[in-house]
Amino acid sequence: MDASYDSLIDIAQDQSLSVRLLTWYTVEKRDLPWRKTSDPYAIWVSEVMLQQTQVKTVIPYYERFLQRFPNVEQLSKANLEDVLTIWSGLGYYSRARRMWEGARYICDFCGGKMPEDYDSLLRVPGIGKYTAGAIASIAFGQSVAAIDGNVLRVVSRLLAWSEPVETVRSFRHFSDHLAVWQSDDQPGDFNQALMELGAMICITTKPDCSNCPLAQLCVGCLQGEVLRYPVKKPKAQRQVLTRLTFVLRIGDQIYLQKRPSSGLLADLWEFPGVELSEDKVMEEGIPIFNLSQIFDYYKKAIAVRSFDGRVKDRFAQGLPLQGPVWYTFSHRRWRIIWTIIDLPSLPDSIKLTDPLDLPELPESIGTKSTGVSLLRELDGKYLFDPREVFQSVDNSCWVSLQDLSNFPLPVAFSAIVEDLTK
Repeated sequence: MDASYDSLIDIAQDQSLSVRLLTWYTVEKRDLPWRKTSDPYAIWVSEVMLQQTQVKTVIPYYERFLQRFPNVEQLSKANLEDVLTIWSGLGYYSRARRMWEGARYICDFCGGKMPEDYDSLLRVPGIGKYTAGAIASIAFGQSVAAIDGNVLRVVSRLLAWSEPVETVRSFRHFSDHLAVWQSDDQPGDFNQALMELGAMICITTKPDCSNCPLAQLCVGCLQGEVLRYPVKKPKAQRQVLTRLTFVLRIGDQIYLQKRPSSGLLADLWEFPGVELSEDKVMEEGIPIFNLSQIFDYYKKAIAVRSFDGRVKDRFAQGLPLQGPVWYTFSHRRWRIIWTIIDLPSLPDSIKLTDPLDLPELPESIGTKSTGVSLLRELDGKYLFDPREVFQSVDNSCWVSLQDLSNFPLPVAFSAIVEDLTK
């Protein structure tokens, strides 16, 4: 059998793969809101939200986000805190910040229009290779690959690729094959079909090879070794830290601080605290601190010094620590413990401002409990509605317990909120 004949077989298989995949996708694809639009901005929003988040979780956030920020111009003009609040509960908040920064770049340097090709999209802050490929192929019909985790898994099994999929060499190898396989007429549908196959059929632990449209072309399946793929590099061990958290309370007023604009949970509000490495806190349960230790940690955590005397008195009387509860980030794990410090009154140097003078709202606009932060719309503007938010100094504020949901608090602190509200 000569080489030209082998090439003809390869071409036939490549064409067959695309036809099989698109035929399956036409019948089996899920009815998802972002598949009903060709708006590149809406596609961008969906792709960012879907990173590391399940589809069923994303759908209500996607719809709320587009209702609040219907186009790139509205997003670019928004206050970052507004964006983070709408995002609140979805996790991985850096995604929201990067998308906001990207929207400002598009309005400043692209005339307010989404770039229409892969290379131009890559210049937008926060848009990487996968997102650029998804937008370029789905919205603009450009024949480029969009390789996410699902696609990595599918292609590695199709090729029985024995090298770690995270390497540059693997990415190039997969991109070369996808360029050959991809439909010239339907590149966006082809990319979405591969993602759908990875999400619904070619899943991680129990792939449904009997219902896979590509099973007859899949080397991993034909070898009976589909679960060997994808090959991955050994994961780095997560850093485990104890997060000692201080909750200042005066009546129903809670003290919050804003996190820095870079790093973990950037720009979110929090109950302040410090991270302690496990070599400093060896106990499995709740650690024990002496007065000097815990007061030093308090001073590192709390930005203002107005409460030091009162807080030290409370520590001297003995304050119980609550927890622990665990919260896992991608590269870090918190063992969260906290203490609620009740103060009888504010120091004389701190004066409470008057409650915000907001107009009366129609009953139809009232907030309902959805488990996420809500904003109210007044005269076409979305505003926080903290009825009793008090003095904000150096990224800190006092907020009534009932209004905590109006702030973009990390999900990591949900146990503390429950403790405060019980």
